[in-house]
Amino acid sequence: MTGFRSFLVAFSLLALAPAQVLAATSPWAETAGGRVRLVVLPEAADGRVPALLEIELQDGWKTYWRDPGQSGISPSITISPASGLALEQIRFPVPKRFSDGFTAYTGYDRSLALPLTLKRQGPAAGERITASVFLGVCENICIPLQAELSVDGAKAAIENPIERAMAAAAEAALPAAPSPEFIVTEARWKADGSALSVTFTAPEPSADKPLQVFVSGPEGFQFDAASTPVRSGGSYRVDVPLRHKPKSARLDDAALVFTAESGGRTMEMPLVID
Repeated sequence: MTGFRSFLVAFSLLALAPAQVLAATSPWAETAGGRVRLVVLPEAADGRVPALLEIELQDGWKTYWRDPGQSGISPSITISPASGLALEQIRFPVPKRFSDGFTAYTGYDRSLALPLTLKRQGPAAGERITASVFLGVCENICIPLQAELSVDGAKAAIENPIERAMAAAAEAALPAAPSPEFIVTEARWKADGSALSVTFTAPEPSADKPLQVFVSGPEGFQFDAASTPVRSGGSYRVDVPLRHKPKSARLDDAALVFTAESGGRTMEMPLVID
C-alpha cells in the first residue's frame, strides 16, 4: 500500500471515530480553502515527542513545501516554551512544481500531514502543548493562515491507535532513504556559485511518474527549478540554480538536501559537496 493510500485509510478511520477518541488532537483552525490542526503522540524514552501538522485542503487549493520557490510561504511552526518542548524537525513528502503564468512555486495540491519531532527541553510550565503555525493556502490568491493550536499535555501521554495510524501513514508518505539504484553520486557547485550540479542514479521514469528533482537548504537559501535531466549511461545530471542565500552563508558548508521522484519511487538524502 502506498503512503498516500495509507493516509486515506487512516483518514477514513478518523472520520468513523468518536470525536472524544482523538484526545491529543487540537481543534481545527480554518481559513478559506483549508484548515489545519496539531496531533501529538506520547513521548518516547529519549525525550522526543512525535507529532503531526495535519493540513486539509479544499479542491483547487494548494500549500507550500519547505522551499516554496519564487513565491510562497514555507510552513513555520513555533512551540510555546511553556510546553517544555522545542521543535527539532519538520519532514515533508515529495512536492510538485506549479506555475500560474507569472511565478513558479513548489508545494502540494492535496491534503497531507507533516511529521514533526518535538524535543523535551524541561518540565512543562502548564497543562497545554501549544504551537503557533503560519503557512500559506492558495488558489488564485494566497491567504496566510496563522493560528495557535493547543493540545492537552496529559491526554497526549496516552497511546491512541487512531493517532498512531495517522502518524504511520504520514511517515509512509515521506521519501525513502537512498539505495544503490536511487542515489546521488556527485554534487558540486559551479565555479561562480550560481548553481549546484548533481549527478545521480534513478529508476526509469514513466509518462505518469516523470523524474522530478528538488534541492533545499538552510533557512534563507532558495533554489529555482532544476534543469532538464541529462542522461549519460546509467546516471543523470541536473543543474539546480541558486536563487538566493544569506550574505553571511558559506556555500561549502551549507546543509543541503536532495529530494527526487521517478517511476513512482521517491528518495531524499543530505548532499556531500565535492
